[in-house]
Amino acid sequence: MPLLVLDLGPDIVIGVGGGIHAHPQGPRAGAMAFRQAIEATMKGIPLEEAAKEHKELDVALKTWKTSRVI
Repeated sequence: MPLLVLDLGPDIVIGVGGGIHAHPQGPRAGAMAFRQAIEATMKGIPLEEAAKEHKELDVALKTWKTSRVI
């Protein structure tokens, strides 16, 4: 998320349906994690820091850690 916003700006559409539905805790948690990532990114908070307060984001980051670009 942070790299997409950095590269493309905040006015973008991101196709994340597969990631939302693949969240280990289900699609509701996936949608919550995505929203948490958006909010953290827009506030300039690193995702790992935001994940300390948001269990859905924490699970998502741990699940897809190896596929993320840092």
